[in-house]
Amino acid sequence: MLSTHNVPAVQAPDRRLLRAFAFDPMSSRLSGQFLTVDIPFETGLRPGPDGELVQVVDYDATRRRWYHPVDLDDPPVLAQDGLRPSESDPRSHQQIVYAITMSVIERFERFTGRRFRWRGDDRLRLVPHAFYGRNAYFDPERRAVLFGYYRADDSDTQASLPHQLMFTCLSVDIIAHEVTHAIVHRMRPMFTIATNSDVFAFHEAFADLVALFHHFLFTDIVEDFVAGSRSELADAAALLSLADEFGRSTGRGGPLRSAVGSAPDPADFRAAREPHRRGAIFVAAVFDAYLATYRSRIADLRRLATGGSGVLADGELSPDLVHRIAAEAVKNADRILGMVVRGFDYLPAVDVTFGDVVRAVITADRDLFPDDSIHLRGHLVEALRRRGIFPPGVVSLADQALLWRAPTAPLSLTSGEATVDLGQLILDSTIKLDPSASSVTAAGNAARERSRAVYAQTVNWAKAHAVELGLDPDAGRIRVLGMHVGFQIAADGQPHPRIFIQIVQRREDLESGPDRDTRTRIHAACTVIANVDGRVAWLVPKPLPFTRPEAIAKLPEPLRTQGREQHAAGVARFAEIREWFGEVEDGDPLAIWLDEPAVGRLTFASLHGPEEG
Repeated sequence: MLSTHNVPAVQAPDRRLLRAFAFDPMSSRLSGQFLTVDIPFETGLRPGPDGELVQVVDYDATRRRWYHPVDLDDPPVLAQDGLRPSESDPRSHQQIVYAITMSVIERFERFTGRRFRWRGDDRLRLVPHAFYGRNAYFDPERRAVLFGYYRADDSDTQASLPHQLMFTCLSVDIIAHEVTHAIVHRMRPMFTIATNSDVFAFHEAFADLVALFHHFLFTDIVEDFVAGSRSELADAAALLSLADEFGRSTGRGGPLRSAVGSAPDPADFRAAREPHRRGAIFVAAVFDAYLATYRSRIADLRRLATGGSGVLADGELSPDLVHRIAAEAVKNADRILGMVVRGFDYLPAVDVTFGDVVRAVITADRDLFPDDSIHLRGHLVEALRRRGIFPPGVVSLADQALLWRAPTAPLSLTSGEATVDLGQLILDSTIKLDPSASSVTAAGNAARERSRAVYAQTVNWAKAHAVELGLDPDAGRIRVLGMHVGFQIAADGQPHPRIFIQIVQRREDLESGPDRDTRTRIHAACTVIANVDGRVAWLVPKPLPFTRPEAIAKLPEPLRTQGREQHAAGVARFAEIREWFGEVEDGDPLAIWLDEPAVGRLTFASLHGPEEG
């Protein structure tokens, strides 16, 4: 009899490989290629898949039918890197939405330097066959991404049959886009309140950027596009376009959106109001910057391959050259997407504008890469300027002019009359970086209790420093919307820890409408960015007019000057909000028929409801 003693345990693998279409069924049918999605191996994954962050619930409400859940830990499934993607097998649909969602979440974790979690014990639900309709959307109320299915349009003759059944859950682009909406809502829940023309447009732009740059995770696919375009990626339309099959099968004649092809014209941005169109201009500018950086980074490779001329000879490119150029394309895509994602933590908590986005991205990147040795910030700022996107009121577009405001006087979370115990916050955040310690346990419950105490301390600190933060000491309740530590990797390869705090204050005295629960909410807010020793590095205020501006004159200096500046900025911001509300009202054809203000109907749900395309 064999002894069971001294037999070492076999550890679970670190990574799981799963297959998906590239980038939708049409592309795979035409190319014969599939994607291999490399994601963390989640132990204890239940059939669904049903894991710690994501739960796939495959119920078809139209047909009133449950589909059998896939078990990704089933040995035959594990042995072949997941099921082979199939339009006719719902289990492969479940596999694809899980794989792409986990891939997107992991990328956010890497760029932001922290473990991503939904609020409390929540998970994101993915419903692959939620309804019959030409759409997929994130529903904040249900905390779910709902994917529709539909019949192809008669005009689609490229790769689909007339009236063929199409599934949005099989499009890698659509999955990545909608999951990013869910992540944005987790990180900035008040970006579902449209207080200017950029709030929803940024939601769309950010989701498009994540989905487009997700293409560059698959080096073999990028190599094919480099070879096919002879290194001119601006000509690789399919690589830089979103949801090609969806666009064609719904009668659009081409991709849903493309990052290239439009000439820079600031007038386009000034005129654009529809969120998808306005966001697409921002996306085009980011890809202008990406392509400019990419060309500069491969110029030496082209010179080496052409004897110094830089002009490639006719014929196919050398496989070695293709491999080197593709590696540069992937690396630069990762770098510029990382800039944008890291900048997210530097955004205001409410009322975001694209000018805010520019300042957030530049401040975050300069914190980590002060030298900007590849001139990526310069390329990005110039590309945005050429399309009319820049912060108002800045004296120049140099880095120093675009940075967020540092406190006028030294400001610390750990000194003064109100202090915050950052030690527990930092310890808990560090523990969460260890995957084996990230599950919800008794220790996790204790950590949540400690977190509540830190939040309460932070509220008291914010009340003590309300004027510096652009909040009104005499107005509504101040609360902490979010607080975390990020360990982002800097240019020297070392983690660069920062504390990010979102503080908000609802101003009901400035709101319009009789129903407190349904009227559009207006908030003052401040994002506080601090070092782990408590010293505040940057403030990102969104002030509103003070209820008692006459009280500012009684404040000691420098608070008096700060109060006057915050009040003046708040007056200007509130005027802009009112002007935007009026513009929405004037442009609403139903305004004369309904008592409800038009801005009250301008919601995230109305923009992404099941009947939208």
